[in-house]
Amino acid sequence: MKKKMLKVFTFGEFAIYKEDKKIESFKSRKAMELFKFLLLNKNKKVPLLDIYDIFWPGFDDESARLNLNTTLYYIRKQLDISSEELGIKEDYCLFSMKDIYIDFEEFLKLYDEAFKEKEINRRLFLLLKASSLYKGDLFDENVYDEWVRDQKEYFKRLYIDVLLEIGYLYEQLKDKIDAQYYLQKAFYYSQREDAWLSLIRIYENNHEKDKAISLFNQYKEFFGYNEYPVSQKNVNYSTLETPNIERNGNVLSLDLFNIILDLERLKRDKDYVMIELKLKKKVDKSILDKFCEQIRREDVIYFGGDELKIIFRGIKDVKESREVVVKKVSDFFNEEKIEFSIINVE
Repeated sequence: MKKKMLKVFTFGEFAIYKEDKKIESFKSRKAMELFKFLLLNKNKKVPLLDIYDIFWPGFDDESARLNLNTTLYYIRKQLDISSEELGIKEDYCLFSMKDIYIDFEEFLKLYDEAFKEKEINRRLFLLLKASSLYKGDLFDENVYDEWVRDQKEYFKRLYIDVLLEIGYLYEQLKDKIDAQYYLQKAFYYSQREDAWLSLIRIYENNHEKDKAISLFNQYKEFFGYNEYPVSQKNVNYSTLETPNIERNGNVLSLDLFNIILDLERLKRDKDYVMIELKLKKKVDKSILDKFCEQIRREDVIYFGGDELKIIFRGIKDVKESREVVVKKVSDFFNEEKIEFSIINVE
């Protein structure tokens, strides 16, 4: 007898379907929450002590193991999962079901395929498909649970990357309406700096100066400042020239770069690395374009011909990552046979 296929939807409202029939309720709330946790750790050997700490804190190991065994039994029975696919193995728990569709796995697959795709229309198709899966944040109802927090933020970040890339692709295809729609969506959903800068840029490119200024002022208000704190001078947006921002949103004018740097410095938890280089001679834009391909959307650059500054943002472990990013930058310029010196790292 063929096993029934499970379909699990984790973005927005959590839902499980068995052979296209929705499972309306779980045996227990604990069983549902444990199953969510195991979905995020599919094919991983999760130490039993980690599960005890999350779902049965304060219980002794024997009591916690008994509760875990009972809860796993409820999950297996309700979802028609075998003990080989879900169970306790020595000192860890393993969920390794094959006949299951999980929307976040499909999202990751489309994301990876899209950002490797060079052909613009195919890339756009894959990204639009990925964006359609994101119905809301991962396990939207688990707002305060720490076991899902990092993954929730991770997928949200990928989703914003997808929206921004769709906007950039529509720009290349000269579709201003759809480009603006997706960049606006990215900004209002996240208010991430790269989304903000991209939206200001498209307003300026579309000759909507009032909207650009309004958005700039909203952003200042959001951070609670009358004026932006910048390193050299306060920037008056009404007199600022159109920012030197490339299509990918990475390359900024010096003023805008300093805005981002100072905002990063004001954060309570530092999650950035800034590198400043002096090149022995000026290089052309082709080198800059090539370098931009090596960094992420959220990273920003100021390029002054023989001067280069980069902020790598959203880094989880700054202490361990400093050497990695410095090496990454150094390796690039060494491979290009460009002499340079690193002036500052922070």
